[in-house]
Amino acid sequence: MLNIQTERRDDHTARMVVELETQTLEKAKQTAAQRISKKINIPGFRKGKAPYRVIAKYVGEEAIVEDAVEIISNDVYREALDESKLEPYGPGALEEYHVEPTPTLTFTVPLQPTVSLNNYRDVRLDYTAPEVTDEQLDRVLKHLQMEQAVVEDSTRPAALGDRVTLDIHSVIELEDEHDDEHETDADDEHDEDADEHDHEHDHDHDDDDVTFMHAHGEWFMLDPADDPIPGFSEAIVGANAGDNLDFELTLPEDDEKYPGKKVKFDVGVKKVENVTLPPLNDDLAARVTAEEEKPLTLLELRVRTRENMQREMDKEALDKYTNSALDTMMDQAEIKYPDAMVMDQVQQLLERLDENLRQNRLTLNDYMQIYRQSINDLVAQYRPSAEQIVRRSLTLREIGIAEQLDVTDAALEARLDEMIGTINESERAQARALFDNDRLRDSIRESMMRDLILERIAAIARGEDPEIGSEPAASISEEAETEAANSEAETTAEVSDAASQSSEQEA
Repeated sequence: MLNIQTERRDDHTARMVVELETQTLEKAKQTAAQRISKKINIPGFRKGKAPYRVIAKYVGEEAIVEDAVEIISNDVYREALDESKLEPYGPGALEEYHVEPTPTLTFTVPLQPTVSLNNYRDVRLDYTAPEVTDEQLDRVLKHLQMEQAVVEDSTRPAALGDRVTLDIHSVIELEDEHDDEHETDADDEHDEDADEHDHEHDHDHDDDDVTFMHAHGEWFMLDPADDPIPGFSEAIVGANAGDNLDFELTLPEDDEKYPGKKVKFDVGVKKVENVTLPPLNDDLAARVTAEEEKPLTLLELRVRTRENMQREMDKEALDKYTNSALDTMMDQAEIKYPDAMVMDQVQQLLERLDENLRQNRLTLNDYMQIYRQSINDLVAQYRPSAEQIVRRSLTLREIGIAEQLDVTDAALEARLDEMIGTINESERAQARALFDNDRLRDSIRESMMRDLILERIAAIARGEDPEIGSEPAASISEEAETEAANSEAETTAEVSDAASQSSEQEA
């Protein structure tokens, strides 16, 4: 039995002080001395044959002790961890060691996270079902008209309704403010392209201004309803191909990131085109749906488009509502976790960034050189997102445990059958074989479990008081089923591709 003292710290680690028997260290020192003697040349002795006192005199006692501690530390740590009953999150670290008066090793142990949900079932949020407006529907139908429009080069100045091809550089003026929000959004799992400047509200790393929009040879319809910022179309009206425009617009006060900020535009007009839209009638509806079994009339197209838009809006609203409820539950919970957990998540985010960069033939090192950032800068940049991910995932997991939710084997098999059903019949046998991969099955099970928990959170927040461990309500299940199908579409496509390749190889 080891003599162990443990101290739990505020950072959710434990300090574990382990006293060793003297002979344990002495035996390790003898082993360390022999190991050292095999690596060095000591005058008068063959390698590995010098006695302990000679080795100690040659390399120093401290070097032997350090090597001895390295030899025994892993075994001592595992044994002490078993006896201490601590529950580690991950590998511990040797903090320090002492030889006198008693051989002592001190370890730092990151502890498993703990979550106290408190009164999470008391959370209530109002839910307002969205409704597609006629204006929104008309905007979508206008895009269908644009797909069938006649577009011709124009020799007159740009007017509303024209299509223009533009080079745009624009920045949000932050004056003397130092904006440090250039980390990517965690809900977008950091899926940005390497060319950061091609996205709205992205950063220009050369100064304190923020890039709002950057585009080369991109076309825009001069329609105030589709403006990226109020007043954009009006600012282009009257320009001719070849003109360069400088103007300033103001972001609306309800902008999520930069309300009321000024945006400076530098715009090059490359082309002006006249757009003739076809009439919005049954003939257009028939052309748009020509490849379907039965072409639709305009009324039928409007009805179907509205239904599709309503489903998308319902899903988006439910997602937003559920995330708000989750955040409310998370904010009132007591969540403790070691910093090692956050750093592991930061590492995952940086690995994902590196993967995205490599798709554009860049590396993480290239990225750091281009934007003059160190690895410490990136860690600091991604840390807030990593902490949010950790807190959310811990809250979700604890709610799943508290609600006694589980994805049964039967439910998993039903989902797999559903996914396989979307694959060509000739490839289903190969797809089924691919689904026997434990890692893939676990990933799908985790996705289903997350859907179940989010579904339950929404039911609680709406005051439905679902029974713990009960099956989800059918009305909500339909939404969760749609979300799950969307989240797994990419996996299904990959399996289909793999099955197709397998079929070709067999052929």
